[in-house]
Amino acid sequence: MPWSDRIGEAVATFRGIEIHLERTSQTPGRRVEVHEYPLRDQPYAEDLGRNKREWQVEGFLIGPDYDLARQRLVDAAETPGAGELVHPYYGTHQVVLVGGMRIRESTREGGIARVSFTVVRADDEPRLPRVTQDTQRQVQRTVAEAEQAVLDDFEENFNILELATDRVAAIETGLQNALRGIESTVGDVTGPISELIRSPAELGAQILESIATVRDLVNEPGRALGVYDDLFSAGDEPPLTSPLDPEPRQLQMAAIRAGNNLVRRAAVLQSAQVAAATDWLAADDAIAARDTITAGIELQLTSEFVPANDVYASLTAVRAAVVRDLEQRGAQLPRLRSVTLQQPLPALVVAQKLYGDASRADELISRNRVAHPGRVPAGEALEVLGE
Repeated sequence: MPWSDRIGEAVATFRGIEIHLERTSQTPGRRVEVHEYPLRDQPYAEDLGRNKREWQVEGFLIGPDYDLARQRLVDAAETPGAGELVHPYYGTHQVVLVGGMRIRESTREGGIARVSFTVVRADDEPRLPRVTQDTQRQVQRTVAEAEQAVLDDFEENFNILELATDRVAAIETGLQNALRGIESTVGDVTGPISELIRSPAELGAQILESIATVRDLVNEPGRALGVYDDLFSAGDEPPLTSPLDPEPRQLQMAAIRAGNNLVRRAAVLQSAQVAAATDWLAADDAIAARDTITAGIELQLTSEFVPANDVYASLTAVRAAVVRDLEQRGAQLPRLRSVTLQQPLPALVVAQKLYGDASRADELISRNRVAHPGRVPAGEALEVLGE
């Protein structure tokens, strides 16, 4: 088959307006940057990728109504966005006009308008890099900085080396009471406290580790946050002291308060870690986690004994990072909706009806704490993911 048969009539259209072709050209190839160096004979050619698909078109509009076609072509050239180019040589593509369209008319040539323009394939338009923030990593970074500030504050206020045994025992009991809420999850925490009670740095690190263990042992984010939520106000508040009290009593109460603060702040920070590490399924869950954590942080910031400057600043930074992370990720998630069954059904059937996917039965069971997967109860509101 000769080329003329493959191409047919030399007519192109841009946004539906016919243009009789005179000539056309393209510039295929690679984008190559040639680097030349002093005292070297051979240059280095750096390949930066394929050239954009750019085509130059020259043609004309002709006929008794050419002026009407010319005006339609002007409107097409001024229309924003990509438009369809149908070309006998290059095929059909979405293109954008580059550098405007040149339309020439002459009194010596009546009934004709000559046209020339350049287009580039829309798929080849340059895209600027998108800068996105890794909000989860920002939470982790701010938590790490806050943990150090919290530990430093604990060491500074846990001065018990000169205290009598009975006062140290009372401090130890206070710490054990503060950590009572995680014993059912992580096991005995009293042993390490007794061994390290006179080593503030090691004791503080051990308490942080014990509290962090919760998120390793509790796989469900909601349950882990619940455990930490119970620690946000852990421990019994020691009696207030005055400068007139004996120094040993002041040191004892300050140490008990320091232990309580460490447990509470560590719980807040670990809850932030849980939230950042979780791939939330629903926007409602992410926002609920945000509210729990920010309420815990607010409790620490507004306590009767205002935290030291570095602790205050680091907790504030964690709060901002958590809010940014959960709101940004939550905005991309579906919301929860409520569904009530008219009759009991197996979870597989309910998942198929709701989502068109029976494999999501486990999600339904877990979210609604269904007692038996073979019988999802009727008459009770179920939480399910919306579209």
